Amino acid sequence: MTTAIRIKQRLREDGTPYYVQLAAIIRRQIADGSLDIGDKLPTLRNLVETFGVSPMTVRHALAGLEKEGLISLERGRGTFVVARPETPEALPFHLTRFPSSNHGALSFRVAALRPARDELRVLEEDGVAFSGYRYMKRIFSRDGQPFNIGEYLIANEVFEAIPDRQWSSELISTLLYDNRQIGLSAVRQKFKVIASTPPEAAELNIHTHDPVVQVRRIFLNEHRQVLCLAQLVYRTDGVVFDINIDIGDRDRLLELAGVPES
Repeated sequence: MTTAIRIKQRLREDGTPYYVQLAAIIRRQIADGSLDIGDKLPTLRNLVETFGVSPMTVRHALAGLEKEGLISLERGRGTFVVARPETPEALPFHLTRFPSSNHGALSFRVAALRPARDELRVLEEDGVAFSGYRYMKRIFSRDGQPFNIGEYLIANEVFEAIPDRQWSSELISTLLYDNRQIGLSAVRQKFKVIASTPPEAAELNIHTHDPVVQVRRIFLNEHRQVLCLAQLVYRTDGVVFDINIDIGDRDRLLELAGVPES
């Protein structure tokens, strides 16, 4: 299988229009310095062959980047990078602790709260599902700028044990930890860097296909029942992994370093 076919297959599975994805790839190359200001882009033929798309798709992608002011077509010479994408001021969010006022004003709004309708699913590997869940969606902002989308499945028993006003005003991790009667026993989470979908990009004010950090966080009781499933999507310019490594705990050190078990 050729490189072009492999890339085209990946784009097709993404579901986003080819020209949007191609523009995102070139925009990323400009942003991270792989293509510097003054560099000449590959020719139309080279882009067609490399990405396995039509000439019209390439022209559409380049037209969008030119409209953004990132590239410029010079007749007889080619297409050149003339600017980098604007990068918003970083919005650090320390995942290991609640951010202090020094990092800006944190706020969120509840965008949805209703009985769950398969928006998220508890997988067998997550734990044992309760019979019913509530679905909640929150949009987090700092200084008025969105940086995180939070979606949650909350077991009905858990939701009913906490006053409604607290669900609309407090962090869910804090609620589950502070209410001892809920029986929180363990928390697991997994981090992935993925491409943003069009709805996520619109809510986070980023480009479709820009990278985001997805965190899947599972709150369990002692019977491995899933009290809450959280799926959080962070802008990559809005998250800081702030982790203290205990060098006295060898197993923990190896775990954080990503060394696989043998």
